[in-house]
Amino acid sequence: MKEKKKYHNLNPLWISVFVDILGFSIILPFLPFFIAEFNASPAIIGFLLSSNAIFGFFFGPLLSKLSDTYGRKPMMLISLAGTFIGFIILIVSNNIIVLLISRIIDGIFSGQFPIAKAIIGDVVAPEDRPKQMTNIGITFGLAFLIGPAIGGMLSSFGFIAPGILATILTGFSFVYTSVYLKESLPSKLEGAKWQQNLPEIPEMVIESSSIWKSKKTLILVTQYGFIAMAGGILQTTFSLFAGIRLGLDPLVVGILLTLLGVYQIIFRLLVFNRLRTRIGDPNTALVGLGTYIFTYLFFAFVTQAWELVILLFFLSFAGSTSQGIITGFTSRSVDQRNQGKIMGITTGIDNIAQIIGPIIGGVLLSFNVNLPYALVLSLLSAVPFIIGFQVLKFGYDNRKTITTEHVSRAVIKPEIVK
Repeated sequence: MKEKKKYHNLNPLWISVFVDILGFSIILPFLPFFIAEFNASPAIIGFLLSSNAIFGFFFGPLLSKLSDTYGRKPMMLISLAGTFIGFIILIVSNNIIVLLISRIIDGIFSGQFPIAKAIIGDVVAPEDRPKQMTNIGITFGLAFLIGPAIGGMLSSFGFIAPGILATILTGFSFVYTSVYLKESLPSKLEGAKWQQNLPEIPEMVIESSSIWKSKKTLILVTQYGFIAMAGGILQTTFSLFAGIRLGLDPLVVGILLTLLGVYQIIFRLLVFNRLRTRIGDPNTALVGLGTYIFTYLFFAFVTQAWELVILLFFLSFAGSTSQGIITGFTSRSVDQRNQGKIMGITTGIDNIAQIIGPIIGGVLLSFNVNLPYALVLSLLSAVPFIIGFQVLKFGYDNRKTITTEHVSRAVIKPEIVK
């Protein structure tokens, strides 16, 4: 209860991220409708989906980086406004070109996710960041859980009804954010006010410099990249795997994806905090990363749906215990002035994974056996697991009351980051 009160100012973030992801996931049930209604080929539909990630790759990090200069709140509101416009265009779409424009605009203004993570880096104590970064992942999962269900229920009205609903939700998020989200960028706050929110530790002074000069940052970004690549391949080709290898219909695939979201919520609420309290964040992440390796490998032997249910259980455990922690560590590896920049970089990595994931996964699934698909995913996961032993040396242990990483919340010399 105390922690909820402590970080109640993060509530607008959860709503913004939820609405952003909901807008993407709500159209997934309409893919066959797009093909029939607009006489579009599957390749065109594939580009329609990837267009959001392609433009998000370029503009999401840019908006996040701009938030380091002009403030988190203004850039978050601009992102929400762009998403709102994208949904308006979605509602009036009467051909594939207009529909594509709506997805591109949504991609251009896809700053909610990286800016939300940057705000967490601003206001959350270093030892609490992995937990709050995991909460973003849960919000992401809930949107993917609810979005396709809403789209399916409103499918009889075409995509106009889901578009109207998404527009209303985005409008609400914009108003709520404009009223309740407080600016968190240190340079935009009054010095005395900012200092009141700092932990009671000796004042320290750090100099802003290029984040690429930090060995810790390079290691953590590399680790994050391999995790994102493996996850991107699976997320974008899971339906293909289930359909091609197991012959499952879209309804069953939808149920499995829903089950994945349910698993994630259960692990986040019942397992995550207990595990990290007992063994610490670095070891918790290692357990999750190790679980990825063996779970992905077992995809080579899946022949029935119930086996896939078991694998999704372990995948949810792996993601719930590792991804938020790694993102939190990445945030802790840079100073306060670089929070937007580093979170923009991680979001750019996510977008790259969403772009090339279908290509790599499609090639791997073109083989007659599952082994290449499973082996590549497992090998990609082995790299961040090995890197995790190096991360153990960074001292990012949530069980320590005061760590040297509080330096990221200390006073920063006003130097320009290049």
